[in-house]
Amino acid sequence: MIVTRPARPVPETNAISEEHESRCMIFHGAGSGRALKDLGEISELLKDEHNFVWLDLAEPTQADLALLQEEFALHPTAIEDAALVHERPKIEAYEGFRLVVLHATTIEDGELVLHEIALFVGKNFLVMIRAHPVFPIEEIERRWLARGAIPHTSTGLLYVILDVIVDGYHPVASAYDERLVSLENKVLARRERDPEGILREVSAFKRDLVRLRHAVAPVRDILAPMLRGELEPDGSGMTTYFRDVHDHALRVTEQIDSIRDLLNSTLDIHLSTEAHRQGEVSKQLTIIATIFLPLAYITGFFGQNFGWMVNHIDKAEHFWFVGVGTQLLAVVILIGYFKRKGWF
Repeated sequence: MIVTRPARPVPETNAISEEHESRCMIFHGAGSGRALKDLGEISELLKDEHNFVWLDLAEPTQADLALLQEEFALHPTAIEDAALVHERPKIEAYEGFRLVVLHATTIEDGELVLHEIALFVGKNFLVMIRAHPVFPIEEIERRWLARGAIPHTSTGLLYVILDVIVDGYHPVASAYDERLVSLENKVLARRERDPEGILREVSAFKRDLVRLRHAVAPVRDILAPMLRGELEPDGSGMTTYFRDVHDHALRVTEQIDSIRDLLNSTLDIHLSTEAHRQGEVSKQLTIIATIFLPLAYITGFFGQNFGWMVNHIDKAEHFWFVGVGTQLLAVVILIGYFKRKGWF
């Protein structure tokens, strides 16, 4: 479902909406960053190539997006893509910047939650838009402000964001791996089970895996231009970092594919087990019907009331030895035959 926010009047000031947590920081060269409150200064600050602007918006309003388009000279279609929820992960090149759409993942209350993030990556700016549900960026800030070997450029910040998001895929995939083990134990348990409940669980499991794979798999395509050095053609060494993120994304994708294959095998085992159980029930019913077949014949035969039977079978021992005895003998013979055949 695509969710659009109603348009709101542009505020008289150039401050971003305070309805949700948002921030803007500017870095000059190798110096420390400072907070920027008035977004109207961005267009002037970007004229200095030594300045780098990082703007983070959580659930922006239409007024916020209009202000972005004006200050960063963003293309209207890129703004439109960023305003849409459930946009597919992708990377698109525009004049002066690139639009990157990512899906971060978390597990909340046992449910898979996708967090859509749109990034506008320019030469000396990066704008992050986080749609609902809002993805936490504390880890991104911690790594970015650690002042390590990563340069304070748009490419460096893009690497940190991608690295944090891809690292977040691992615990989610591991959680589904553990869930698969629990499901396998439930399927293989020799106790009373709920076949329909297991099928519903497998179906929900598959849907989550499809959603998770749709979030992870496109990351490899998103990283392709970065691995070719298109973001920093001067060869600043960030390609090696992006290659590491690519390897992590590839590993998670393979893990998801492995879980999906094992889930299909688990479903086959469940269906085979249920078919075998139904076969066992059918065999038991057949054995019972077979045992009662000669009993019905014997009782029917003696119930015909022929004259000879009436005149000669008239004592209690005749009832017990001829009537009941022949029935018990038939049962014993059939049970012995079934055991010899291995049906018991």
